[in-house]
Amino acid sequence: MLLLKIIIFALGNHIFKFLVISSYSKRSLGLSIIFEARKKVGSQTDADAIRVGKIALNIGVGLLVLFVLLMIFT
Repeated sequence: MLLLKIIIFALGNHIFKFLVISSYSKRSLGLSIIFEARKKVGSQTDADAIRVGKIALNIGVGLLVLFVLLMIFT
């Protein structure tokens, strides 16, 4: 169970910190580079990048909440 808690915390923290914060601060990230290239071609828009950022935010926060719930109830 401890290993599961550590894995959930690490995944939630990684997703939240690197994907969400990096995409909102417009740093050079692998995903944003892909979006910039596709935006130039015209196949994707800024709304698509925002949607992916919100999905990553929800997954990261969800995993961190799951970690807290596991810490409380186990």
